[in-house]
Amino acid sequence: MQKEQVSRVLHFAFCILHFVAAAATAANTLTLDKRIVALDDAVTITITLDDAFADADVATLPLQNLAVDGGPSVSSSYEWINGQSSRRKILRWSAHPLAPGNALVGPVVVRGRGGQIDTLRQVAIEVLPDRAMELTDPAAILHELLATGRDPIFLVAEADRKTVFAGEEVVVTWTLYNGTNVEQYALAEIPKLGDFWTEELDVRNEQPQRVTLGGTVVQRVPIRRVALFPLHSGALEVPPLTINGAIMHQMRGAADPFGMFEGSVVEVHRRSPPLTITARPLPSGPPVVAVGEIDMSCTAPLQQNGGPVVVDVTMRGRANLRAVPPPRFAKDVDGSVQIVEGKLSVDRTREDATMTRRWRYLLFPATRGMFAVPPLTSTILTPAGERLELRCDARLLPVERAAAEAPRPPAAPRNVAGAVRDARIPIAIACALLLAVAFALPRLQRAWRVRAESRRILGGDDAEAWLAAREIDPQLLAREPSDRGDAYRALLSLRDERVGAGEGELRRRVRDFVAAVIGTSPPPR
Repeated sequence: MQKEQVSRVLHFAFCILHFVAAAATAANTLTLDKRIVALDDAVTITITLDDAFADADVATLPLQNLAVDGGPSVSSSYEWINGQSSRRKILRWSAHPLAPGNALVGPVVVRGRGGQIDTLRQVAIEVLPDRAMELTDPAAILHELLATGRDPIFLVAEADRKTVFAGEEVVVTWTLYNGTNVEQYALAEIPKLGDFWTEELDVRNEQPQRVTLGGTVVQRVPIRRVALFPLHSGALEVPPLTINGAIMHQMRGAADPFGMFEGSVVEVHRRSPPLTITARPLPSGPPVVAVGEIDMSCTAPLQQNGGPVVVDVTMRGRANLRAVPPPRFAKDVDGSVQIVEGKLSVDRTREDATMTRRWRYLLFPATRGMFAVPPLTSTILTPAGERLELRCDARLLPVERAAAEAPRPPAAPRNVAGAVRDARIPIAIACALLLAVAFALPRLQRAWRVRAESRRILGGDDAEAWLAAREIDPQLLAREPSDRGDAYRALLSLRDERVGAGEGELRRRVRDFVAAVIGTSPPPR
């Protein structure tokens, strides 16, 4: 009887030790849901922390050839069984591969509340090359996904033309093809288009279409469309656009009639194949102001009450007209000319971007009688590579001599020596203040200057005239790959349309533009 009791005690002790050893082995783990993944697939990284490590935080997650899409999501649990308590925290991240080859997660070092240190082992992943990224035909991409057992959802980038001249418009559309049950999707990585001037086109009202690809019915919907204007010639790459999506996989068990209403959500990562646009250099010849399909119109010259002769000029077309200089007169005008910059507008239709630019010419005739308005001309390059002169014909009209500014009376002679003597003390005080500002508050001085110049532009002064006063060509600055060029392009894009931004955003961009120009150009002479 005693032997039987001793045997039971030893067996119970052995079970307890085995349970403790198993628990110690299972604590604090780093696991992945997949060890072999495709390039466009998603990986779930899970870290489980038990008991003394349940309060630990994982500040950084060491990754190689992986990028985190989201997380971590955190869940905690607490248990009390037979007088013994246990705690557990689970952290989950979603990540996607960056390139074919090997990828690594970890090692991760965690610290417990009692000073314990545990190192979670490193886990390796094999990233397979994605043949679908090399294809451009939607039917071929769908066939490749189905053949490799992946969900039929993918992106395709399409350009309305692959070869253009530098500065000519090309429209790129990213289209999502979906043949599965997508719970939700969102843009993950938007490509940087540093080689292009961009104009976003609205696709929010695009309706999904059902199309058949190789016998499979899928849904097709554009998710982004951009009008691109190459800033220079060469083979320019449009990087991939990436989305993250959640797909519902339904349970279709024959024994469970309600399986079609249950399932699991699987995260996917899809990117479009890269796209290359060939931008040809402009043919040799006279300079052109823009490239594209452009027309120009002029109103009839008009003079009222002996004032200046007014001519309104409009240039419109599928081209980048933001940095176009005003058309020039073919001959000298018998008088003086003042050009007032008008508003530039962009018509962002579903298919392309059409720009319209306006100028108002104020002509001040030198004499009365018949006044000749010379022809206005501007040279463009057509998509066919031919130079075309846009022209408004000459006009004649009877005019009165424009009123000249009355001469100012000569100033009365002043006692210069006495004025200087009386101003010695104010001059000394002013010099002291200037020295204090120059040596003690240089940043404040520059901030005042930026604020003053910004107010001038916001108050109605023309940004192009402001640049010209500093001997900076606005047309060249709009294409300049620099901080001040970026600031100028950002200002032009918002100033012309002000879509989605208020006056505060406009003031901020004007300040950034003025600060960038003042910091890189000499002061006006």
